Amino acid sequence: MNIIGVGKVLPREISADSIKSGIEIEGIYEPEDFDIKKFIKYKGLRSLTKATNLAIASVSEAIKDAGEKYELHSSERIGVFVGSTLNPTDAAFHFMSDVYEASADFVSPLKFSSSVLNSISGWTSIVFGITGLNSTVISGNLSGIDALKMAKTYINNDVIDIAIVTAVEGNEEGSIYHMGNNSHSINAIAGAITVIIEKNEGHAAINKIHSFQHYERNREKILLNLEQELKIGKCKNIIYGSTNSNDELISEYLRDNMSTHDINIINTSKSIGTSNSLSGFLKLITSLDLEGETLIIETNEVGNDSILKINSGNKEDLI
Repeated sequence: MNIIGVGKVLPREISADSIKSGIEIEGIYEPEDFDIKKFIKYKGLRSLTKATNLAIASVSEAIKDAGEKYELHSSERIGVFVGSTLNPTDAAFHFMSDVYEASADFVSPLKFSSSVLNSISGWTSIVFGITGLNSTVISGNLSGIDALKMAKTYINNDVIDIAIVTAVEGNEEGSIYHMGNNSHSINAIAGAITVIIEKNEGHAAINKIHSFQHYERNREKILLNLEQELKIGKCKNIIYGSTNSNDELISEYLRDNMSTHDINIINTSKSIGTSNSLSGFLKLITSLDLEGETLIIETNEVGNDSILKINSGNKEDLI
């Protein structure tokens, strides 16, 4: 599977270069002066959640980046897949605030649609006239990557020809970061990243998405899977760091087993923080700025994990 377009709406400080150089974030970083009208003109978008508008903006950028490779496809053969962990919480907060502060009579019907779990992918399809399937994935740090895996499956099964895959986090007042006024103790990034994938030649190849699960007492399963993937192919780079207990386990393994290998290792824990669905996609755009094969390791504290193999090719003007 190949990436033919990339769109990003991120804070100015956050890029592939800053992540590679080891930037350390403090607090919640958000895109500066974000205005959906700078990206696309469409009536009614201002009533939507911040995450929905961030996603739509990044999709607009990805479609521009893909150019003719996107325009060749009919709307019913395009799929939309979104990974977003906290947006439903933000949407519910928007919708219920009017109920708690006034009454149900004062609730805007426009806010109700945003409280539906599939709202972001649905609105993306509406705005860009896409009539193919759309879906939303909520699985913590793996939300974006699991959405990517789902899109890959539908393309391989010939349900669609091309997929728009977005990871987005709005981190508004309704999110867990702000509840209890704990936003000052959280390091995270708000924003959206979109990739457009198809089978034909593109910027970079997604050679493999290997997914598995672990629980509290068998974290070693992460290392067993990593060891297996390292035996296949010619790994030049490893990107990991999901800001959970698995990071130290992976660090120790790499320290003990990779010190004599000529492999570029990037730990993104301090650069990305607890960015949920964006975590995997921030690693993905960083891999596109590296040469050769890159292993991306993304984990949840427990549950879903994935190891991606990315082979960067033509990346001019991509990052």
